[in-house]
Amino acid sequence: MPQPVNTGEIPLEMYERILPEEIAKLRQLAGDLKGARVLHINSTPYGGGVSELLRSQVPFERALGIDANWQVISGEPSFFRVTKAFHNALQGGAHSLTRADQEIYLAYSSLNAKDLKGDYDFIIVHDPQPAAIRSLRPDINAHWIWRCHVDTSNPNPEVWDFLVDYVNAYDAAVFTLREFKPYGIKIRVETITPAIDPLSPKNMELPDEMISHLVNWTGVSDDSPLICQVSRFDVWKDPLGVIEAYRLVKQEIPNVNLALVGSMALD
Repeated sequence: MPQPVNTGEIPLEMYERILPEEIAKLRQLAGDLKGARVLHINSTPYGGGVSELLRSQVPFERALGIDANWQVISGEPSFFRVTKAFHNALQGGAHSLTRADQEIYLAYSSLNAKDLKGDYDFIIVHDPQPAAIRSLRPDINAHWIWRCHVDTSNPNPEVWDFLVDYVNAYDAAVFTLREFKPYGIKIRVETITPAIDPLSPKNMELPDEMISHLVNWTGVSDDSPLICQVSRFDVWKDPLGVIEAYRLVKQEIPNVNLALVGSMALD
C-alpha cells in the first residue's frame, strides 16, 4: 500500500532572504490554493531526482498554505523490475513488452490504488511507475495530473502504446519540455522546466575548510581542477559521456580530476 513520507517543514523566510520578489509573487499566486489538499505519488522516497524534488517541493507548498502530502507506492522486486524497464523504454530504450510485464504492472498498480486513502483536491502522479492508479480509482473526485520527468519524445512504441491510455485518463500532463510530449496524448499539456532548491543540502554553500576535507577524503587534491557529475548512477545520465569529456580535457589539462558522485534509487 502507499506509504506516507515525512518531509519536515521549511520556513519561507529562509528563501525570502535570497529571492524576496519571487517569494512575494509566489505568496500571491498561492492565495487561491490556500488550504487545497494536494497529494504527490511516486515510487521511491530517496535515491532519484523526483524524490529529491519532492523533499523540497512538498514542504515548500505547505509553507505557502497548501495542504501538501506525499506517498510512495509499494511492490515486490518483480514490480520494480518491470517499472524500471518501462522507465528506460519511455526514454527510447529497447524492451519487448510481455504479457507477464502487463500483468505484474497492473496487479501491483491495483493493490496500490485500492489502498489509496484520503480526500484530495489534486493528485499529482509522478512518472510511469504509478501511472495506472488514476484509471483504477475513478471514484476519487480530484484533479489528476501526470507529471513526467523524463524525455519521452521518442518512446519505445510497445511500452508507450500500453501506457498511453492510462495517461489519457488524467486531466492534464506536465513535461519538462514541450518537445518531450510523446504521440497519442489527448489531454491538456503543460511544461515545467527544471529548477534547484538553493537551500537543499546538495546546493548549500559550504565553508572552505569542509570543502577541502571532503575533497581530500576522496583522494582528490583540492588545488587541482575537477570535473564532477552529481546524478543517479543510470545510463540515461550518460556517465560514459562525462568520462569521454574528461579524457578530452585531460589532454589539455593533465592534472584535472574526475568525480562521479551519486547513488542508486530504490525503484
